[in-house]
Amino acid sequence: MDWNNLKYFLAVARLGGLTPAAHSLTTSPSTVSRHIDAMEATLGVRLFLRSQRGYLLTDAGSMLLERVSEVERSMQAVERQSDALQQLTGVVKLTTVESIAHFLLVPNLHLFAARYPQLQVELLVNRNLANLARREADLALRIFNPAQDEHEPDHIVQYVASFYFELYCTPQSLAAVGNDWQKLAHVSWDGAWFRLPMVNWLQALFGQQPPLLRSNTMQTHYQAACSGMVAALLPNFIGDADSRLVKATTIDIDTRQELWLSYHRDLKASSRVMAMRDFIIEVCQQVL
Repeated sequence: MDWNNLKYFLAVARLGGLTPAAHSLTTSPSTVSRHIDAMEATLGVRLFLRSQRGYLLTDAGSMLLERVSEVERSMQAVERQSDALQQLTGVVKLTTVESIAHFLLVPNLHLFAARYPQLQVELLVNRNLANLARREADLALRIFNPAQDEHEPDHIVQYVASFYFELYCTPQSLAAVGNDWQKLAHVSWDGAWFRLPMVNWLQALFGQQPPLLRSNTMQTHYQAACSGMVAALLPNFIGDADSRLVKATTIDIDTRQELWLSYHRDLKASSRVMAMRDFIIEVCQQVL
């Protein structure tokens, strides 16, 4: 079917004749008639009864009108949604930790920019996340449940996804120690981060063996592992995505971590904040 014919069909069905339909479409009655005849020939049924009173729908025409009207409503809804997306402007501020920003969000932000070209993103990366109550950021993506924080009673909190830490190294470094992963050198966190669960997991894995390297950034841990220098405890969405790395062993420790998204209740009515919220959830659930 030539979908261009549908607008002529709708005009005649709703206005009841060629002349008013032609007027509404700024064309000639003969052009309208030609398109109607073409539709009927294609479908093999008569859509209208021609009479002196005008064009009256047949049963087949009435059924087609119902279906075409549904399609029209759906297309109009899509157009309204598209218009609404194009109207999203301004700045949306997101705060999160380094590993989530560098390895999960930034590689996918081009999709957000393509979807919402008028929206600017401020990505605030810090161990101490920006304060939502003071509106330093619109949303926070965290590796703990902020609902447990009694200082944030006015925030909406949503679980996003889970990931796991695994011990990664290069195949060459693992082969160099005869596949005995416990002989691998490893990287740990510096003294300021001694309360991180990863420090305890590394101690459980390597015992009293001191780390060859300490650093306070996940980027350093990752690069050190990729270089073959050490084994590193990395989130699985980082290690699994790099073909240079393999899992050194299967960890028996529960290293599950949860991502939680939070934003102030007052921002639930903000279309730009909700656009970022939905995008974050979409990306995390696809990648993790």
